[in-house]
Amino acid sequence: MLRKQLPSLLPFLLLLIACKQKAGRAPEEVAHDSSLIVITDSSNAGVTDSIAAVTDTLHIDAAKLIGKWIQPVAGLDKEMQGFQLRSNGTARSINMYTLIYEKWALNNDTLLLWSHSEGVKDTAAIVDTTIIRELSDTSLVLFPIKAAEGYTDRYRRRQ
Repeated sequence: MLRKQLPSLLPFLLLLIACKQKAGRAPEEVAHDSSLIVITDSSNAGVTDSIAAVTDTLHIDAAKLIGKWIQPVAGLDKEMQGFQLRSNGTARSINMYTLIYEKWALNNDTLLLWSHSEGVKDTAAIVDTTIIRELSDTSLVLFPIKAAEGYTDRYRRRQ
């Protein structure tokens, strides 16, 4: 009777042995799973030092963004391109014929620009998300969140 049960028990025994060996591994042998890393939320942490905390966000007055913002076209310094932000929340492209800006919004120091492409194969709608690094009456410096650290787009106001 044992001979009849042995073939059906063999896979079970092999599985049991394999599981015991895996469970008995040293911690350094187990594959590292980064999805299990716990990141604590420090957004509510109090400042205990006597030095005041400085945030990395600017308070932006949306009214200062209204207008036309241009920059030189790469490789064609005499040609300009950019966008116009209107007070009603709409936007339009300047000298960019395939990129069509539709609307814009401001959230703290983050400028969101909705656009789509025309005349090209991929006409998907896009929302450009940029951090405003500098804003004055004559210049606007943006950091696209998908760009490499240190990269900025610089615009000047066009009258």
